[in-house]
Amino acid sequence: MLSQYNNPITGEQQASIRAYAEEAHPVEACGFVLVDGTVVECTNTATQPDTFVISAEETALYLDDAVASWHSHADYASMSFADINASKALNLPYVVFNCASTEFYYFDPRQSVGLVGRPWMYGGYDCYSAVRDWYAQEMGVEMADYERLYEGEWSQRGFTHFEDNFAAEGFFKIPKTVDLQRGDVLLFRIRNDHTCNHVAVFEDVEANQIYQHLVDRDSAIMAYSGYFRDNTFMVLRRDG
Repeated sequence: MLSQYNNPITGEQQASIRAYAEEAHPVEACGFVLVDGTVVECTNTATQPDTFVISAEETALYLDDAVASWHSHADYASMSFADINASKALNLPYVVFNCASTEFYYFDPRQSVGLVGRPWMYGGYDCYSAVRDWYAQEMGVEMADYERLYEGEWSQRGFTHFEDNFAAEGFFKIPKTVDLQRGDVLLFRIRNDHTCNHVAVFEDVEANQIYQHLVDRDSAIMAYSGYFRDNTFMVLRRDG
C-alpha cells in the first residue's frame, strides 16, 4: 500500500494561524510553526499588497526551530508559484491559510509527504512530483526537480519537459508492446498530438494499475484503462 497524504498541522495550530490571519486581514499575516508545536507570528515587512516578508532578524530567531513557515492569503485558493519556490529554496514546509475560503494548504518540498490523496498544486504536487516522490519513497532513487514556469504550460507545443530529461534520470525507451514492470514510467499525449503533457508510474502489475496525479484532482492509484493506454505515447524503464 502506498502512503497516504496527510497535513500534519494540527487543529489547534490551524486555529492559531487563522486567528492571526483574520486579525491582520487584508494584509497577509506570517510566521513559523516551531518544533515544540508553538505557532509564532512575525511582522510582515512587505511594502506591496498580497505578499509577505519576514525580516532577517526574525528569520534567524526562529528558523532553526521551525518545522514550517506559514502565511495567509486574502483571497487566493492555493499556494502561489512564489510560495512553492520559496519553500523549495528553504527546504522548509509552507502552510497557507486562505481567509476568503477558510481553507488551509500545505506543501513539503522534502519528498516526505504521502503519495495518495495529495492535492493538486502545480510545481509542488503535480504529475512529475508524483513520479519523482514515488521513486524516492518506493525505490530510494532521487530524481532532479525540474523548473515549472506557469500553470498550463504542459499544453503548449514547445513543452518537452519529459522528453528532454528522462535519459538524464537513468531511463530508456522501451516498446509499448512489452509487458510492463512495476516502476515503468508512462508518458501521455492527452487531448493533443504534439507534446507529452502527463506522466505516471506503473504501480501494480497484477492489478494493472498506475499511480498518477491528474490536473485539479487528488493523486491516486487508477486502472491502466483503455483511455490511458490509448493516450500512452512512450514507455520508459529505468536502467538498473
